[in-house]
Amino acid sequence: MDKNLVISIKDLKKSFDGVPVLKGIRMDVYEKEVVCIIGASGSGKTTLLRCLNLLNEPNEGSILFKGAELMDKKTDINTLRMKIGMVFQQFNLFNNKNAIDNCTLAPIHLLKMDKQSANRLALERLEEVGMKDFAHAKVSSLSGGQRQRVAIARALCMNPDVMLFDEPTSALDPEMVGEVLSVMKDLARNGMTMVVVTHEMGFAKDVANRIIFMDEGVIVEEGTPSSMFSNPKEARTKEFLKRILTN
Repeated sequence: MDKNLVISIKDLKKSFDGVPVLKGIRMDVYEKEVVCIIGASGSGKTTLLRCLNLLNEPNEGSILFKGAELMDKKTDINTLRMKIGMVFQQFNLFNNKNAIDNCTLAPIHLLKMDKQSANRLALERLEEVGMKDFAHAKVSSLSGGQRQRVAIARALCMNPDVMLFDEPTSALDPEMVGEVLSVMKDLARNGMTMVVVTHEMGFAKDVANRIIFMDEGVIVEEGTPSSMFSNPKEARTKEFLKRILTN
């Protein structure tokens, strides 16, 4: 196995109530790569992302994470999940806690870090995302963009090997999208391996190493941003990009 291979997916299938949502996905993600997954709503993008840490359990197929088979019953999924950071559309923060407490919960409880070390780490991560000044602010008092940056800092506190982003800007007001994308661009520049489900075509164009276009539960086409945006090969890709880029 290529030592730079972080995630390898083979023949992944997932159905909900007998309705197939993923129909045999094959995909690899390499170290320091930014892979953006695009496609219309309902194409299976979020389901695929959620299968990568078994938030959705696939019906068939194989997911290797750094050589470990996630689908193997003997695999300690909770240990592996610590190395897979996830940032959700709706932040998933504890609104009754402040920013720093949201960030220290997992390091203290899962990594058994002492409170002082966890606080120090959390402040570093909050600083990375431009939120150190809000460390002691209640999450409920923050804007959507600020909450999402705290959510990114929280994921980074576990020192993940890969970060999964599920449409991280779609719940934000338009003027807050830029601040979150800017943090994600910095992460990419610093070599974080990232899989990003996104509608932000400008971000995908600027930051992705590879773009995957999904439709009706299959990967229709993948390639570099320049090939996908200037010369897509498949009719379905052309149609989707024409629709989304002219809006």
